[in-house]
Amino acid sequence: KKQKNITLSSTESEMNALSNGEQENQWLTFLIKELWKLKLEPTLNFGSNLKTKHLDIKIENLRGKFSKNEVYVKLIPSGDMISYSLNKAAPHSSFRKLQDRCLSVISSSKMGGC
Repeated sequence: KKQKNITLSSTESEMNALSNGEQENQWLTFLIKELWKLKLEPTLNFGSNLKTKHLDIKIENLRGKFSKNEVYVKLIPSGDMISYSLNKAAPHSSFRKLQDRCLSVISSSKMGGC
């Protein structure tokens, strides 16, 4: 989803995306609790928040969610991200890794897996 604001760094963009995702997650959590009366586990979020420069209300909100264990952010190395092979001038080996991952998903779905 395209962000509706201008950011000064990629770190700020990542924090905005994380905050927006957390807001969507909170809305869905409220909806599920209301409809099915379920208690949900904390949400896993596979992002990174290194080099935080711009502190604002969004970041304070996220810190509160982290301290209450309502949100969990897991760092995934760039080389393990599918988009890494698609949006950068990546070496041939990373493209090959992407190809292998895609083919393994296709073959496992044909065999009744994922």
